[in-house]
Amino acid sequence: MRRFRLLIHYLLVVVLLNGCGEQHVLEKLGLAVAVGYDLSKDGKLLGTTVFYQIDPEARELVTVISGTAHTSKGLTVAQNRESSKKIVGGQIRVVVYHDELARKGILSLVENLTRDASIGSNVYLTVAKGRAYDILTHRYPENSNIGIYLYQAIRQNVEGENMISSKLHEFMKDYYAVGKDAVMPYIERVKNELHINKIALFRDDRLVAEITTREGFFLKILRERYNKGELEINISLDKKRLFTVIEHISSKKQIKVLDLEKPRFSVKVKMTAQIQEMAEKIDLSKPEQLKKVQKAIELAVKKETEHLLEKLRKHDVDPVGFGEIYNIAIQKSGKKKLSQEEVREIMKRAKYEVDVEIKILRTGVIG
Repeated sequence: MRRFRLLIHYLLVVVLLNGCGEQHVLEKLGLAVAVGYDLSKDGKLLGTTVFYQIDPEARELVTVISGTAHTSKGLTVAQNRESSKKIVGGQIRVVVYHDELARKGILSLVENLTRDASIGSNVYLTVAKGRAYDILTHRYPENSNIGIYLYQAIRQNVEGENMISSKLHEFMKDYYAVGKDAVMPYIERVKNELHINKIALFRDDRLVAEITTREGFFLKILRERYNKGELEINISLDKKRLFTVIEHISSKKQIKVLDLEKPRFSVKVKMTAQIQEMAEKIDLSKPEQLKKVQKAIELAVKKETEHLLEKLRKHDVDPVGFGEIYNIAIQKSGKKKLSQEEVREIMKRAKYEVDVEIKILRTGVIG
């Protein structure tokens, strides 16, 4: 059984390394799958790497190593000096930044990843509450490879449209876009479990605020098309408050600049969904009942969207990209392109007119 398992590992790594210019002896390599960055007490970088080793003699196939240096490249040198394997980064899937470090700025660390030709752009970037070292070195009883587990947890949430994707190339695209800010998943270890229940908001390359994953739903429908997923929402119907769950949500948005002088935007969101559950029985086959429920959901979605926009304004961040849309509109009017600083200053005064339209696809008695 052990030989069979090792054979599978060999075949997997051969496939992963196929096409690389430099040929390596597999037993001499440590394939990094996750990397974490913290600030050490002396102000240096504390780097932690989870790597996978292909060695029939090894007691454990997954190893974690850490070290300190002034730069990320220096960390690689220090860790290779301490390891019996040559650690290579071509299979890195997740990078974790301690929130304390992220508040100081992480551009140089992120850019160094883009300069490494062996690292693909599909690496997920995350922020951690607490030290990345503590998350990556902790022993999780049901997960022997924390790097792969974390990668799969993020990926399935992104693919299930429960989370905004934060791959390396996506972060860099948002960072360099004039009038748009980046986001990342915010992870936290609670005993032997990892929770992803917040979204980190960046202003330029610095972490400045956070929102809940629920607020992340409303951010997502403003940033991009939404094609699946579900939402529990509290609506007001016939002067009563009740909860309903909508699923198979599909949405598209349209954002337009209404006024350049006194920045004002039209934000229109169109959604289709099915009602999966309601706290009370309601016959949606009756047109008047269906219309009332749709209006109630529209009002609730609008209210939460407006609340999110106010929160983003308060923290002076723009993950939706209103500033980018404004900058395009002002150039079309014949004026010069604005700088990031100019756009950010203008967006502090922006007003938003939110309109939500929802179509319920499933009818019948629900409850």
